[in-house]
Amino acid sequence: MQANHPDLEKFRLRPVDHTDLFGIFMGVHAIPNTVMLLHTTVGCKFKTQMHLVDHDWFSESHNQRLWTGVDDVRLIQGSGKRLLQFATTWYERRHPELFVVTTNAAIELSAFDVEAAVQELQATLPCPVILLKAPGHEGSYQRGYRRFIEAICELVDWDVKPQEKRVSLVGYLFDRFEMDHAANLSEVRRLLLAAGLEPGVNLLEGRKLGVLANVAKSQIIGVLPLAKPMISTFEKLPDRKIVSLDLPIGLNGTAQFLRTLVAAAGGNLDELETVIDREMARAVPLIAHGARRLKGTRVAIFQDTPTAIALAAFLWELDCEVPLVALSETEPVDPQVFFDGIERLGVKFANQPVVLSNASRDGGLAEYRRLVEEDPIPVVIGSSLQKAALGAGQAAVIELGYPSVYKHSLFPVPWLGFNGALALVQRLVDALNYAF
Repeated sequence: MQANHPDLEKFRLRPVDHTDLFGIFMGVHAIPNTVMLLHTTVGCKFKTQMHLVDHDWFSESHNQRLWTGVDDVRLIQGSGKRLLQFATTWYERRHPELFVVTTNAAIELSAFDVEAAVQELQATLPCPVILLKAPGHEGSYQRGYRRFIEAICELVDWDVKPQEKRVSLVGYLFDRFEMDHAANLSEVRRLLLAAGLEPGVNLLEGRKLGVLANVAKSQIIGVLPLAKPMISTFEKLPDRKIVSLDLPIGLNGTAQFLRTLVAAAGGNLDELETVIDREMARAVPLIAHGARRLKGTRVAIFQDTPTAIALAAFLWELDCEVPLVALSETEPVDPQVFFDGIERLGVKFANQPVVLSNASRDGGLAEYRRLVEEDPIPVVIGSSLQKAALGAGQAAVIELGYPSVYKHSLFPVPWLGFNGALALVQRLVDALNYAF
């Protein structure tokens, strides 16, 4: 059988193959002084963990994960005692503010005493202990990260009285402590204040567990796309207003983001339009210098669906063409979700992009190369995977989000909000001219 035979596609690596387990670890990494205790069998545990180490230069994540190393005898007789001993010992060594116990597929085959052991730890250790089962072959890192946020929300006392016009965002993918995320969060806070709202704590944003508990003080819970399955849970909370949000990327995307939040808070929409006009008056002339040079540029997108929607909408604002969108989720996404999303943001491409869902890494790149034969696509917005695959002369790859092991942010450069729109145009112009 030939290597490019279509029947082999389903067996190839997906764009991002990480499962729930890695997403939980990303959540653990986002909360300082939290430790993941991987209750698993003997063997090498650090290989995928190193992906996050390479991704984040600012905060070393390796020591946030420990493993019990269950042998064959304990696997047969029960591993709960090993878990109790290990967790108690390591609590005395680390004094974490949160213990996250995870189990892998092998342990789950004989995990009859694990839940009882976790309950005993919850009763005896001074810090919260949560159990999140995560067989290594199930789910995606987005789902695992969301499951971790759900577990954090269960630790929050939601009975406190929320403060009017205070906003917390849920579902922010805080995957590293570098200055790009610091800049994103700072930009969102700046815009909320300008819109007459009070910024609250976000889930997640690199803050300690005790600080995250203050999410309960927010009247408005803005649910970002990653956390949308949690909306029904939040809607059960008393005295809260729950709003579903697109990512605030680009000019129109950011304006819509603010309008949705201010409307939910019962704020003055006329005053908000004044704020938006002021931001546009500052940003648009600067963006126009780049947009004139970007007009007609063909840009391919290799991103998760919500990010792809927001980026495509902004590229449309810049009068760029988007011939290819390769959705990177591990689990298949109906391409119509993408088209509905860009329509919601007012986008009408003259030539609709080819949208790939659940294509393998090779499959997405093969489609890119097929389209390049018809007309060059000089810029790609993707990740380190596309950066590694498309060498010099094939395309200029802008790394955005996870994984980003070549592009690191030592200086605050956002991609959210109006300032993020300016920064994205700068990166697009630099990429088009190979001016790195």
